[in-house]
Amino acid sequence: MKVIGIETSGSIGSVAVCNDDTIVGKKTFGKQLNHGKEIVSSLKAIFDEIKWEPNDVDLIAVSIGPGSYTGLRIGITCAKTLAYGLGKPLIDVPTLDALAENVRDDVKNLCPVIDAKRKKVYACIYARNDTERKRITDYLIISPEKLLDILPEQVLLFGDGVAPYKDIFAQKKAIIANDGLGIADAVTVARLGLKRYEQGKRCEINLLAPLYLRRSEAEERLEGCK
Repeated sequence: MKVIGIETSGSIGSVAVCNDDTIVGKKTFGKQLNHGKEIVSSLKAIFDEIKWEPNDVDLIAVSIGPGSYTGLRIGITCAKTLAYGLGKPLIDVPTLDALAENVRDDVKNLCPVIDAKRKKVYACIYARNDTERKRITDYLIISPEKLLDILPEQVLLFGDGVAPYKDIFAQKKAIIANDGLGIADAVTVARLGLKRYEQGKRCEINLLAPLYLRRSEAEERLEGCK
């Protein structure tokens, strides 16, 4: 299947076009507030380069978070617009799952950590058995201290939520990886989206929404005023 992958959960975004597991084209961009413009122009550039028509695509996969509220809204809105316009199915890919795929298969325990601000992080713990990697917690918004309490031994930590709380995580003697692992990639989103679709997972386009895990700062402040 020919798949478009869209990833805009962080300050660095990307789009990719894959034919099954083969990367056909990819573009990376920054400046989060311009993600909307960059998605369209980047996809157009890819299709011009590979001589495909947009309608050749079979599936659109989009990273749904957690992550930047602005970036996620932009990416999902663009993905929905493409799906509606082309009449193609849309599939959601949790961002933490995409980040977990950055890690080598020989790492048994791992935990991507995204800075959620306000002394919280987004995280999920994964463990690998002989054949596959599985999620062993829900997608979490949690304080670093509470995350520390549930981390397994010899766990690999990575992502932009690690550095601000490095002293806390050091108490567990966790393995802290370099920042390169903490960037989600549209190619991975495309591949995971295809895998989820082939496993029978489906999305209703009009119901697809970002995986925020918590209310916005404005909503939390409003609640605090009641």
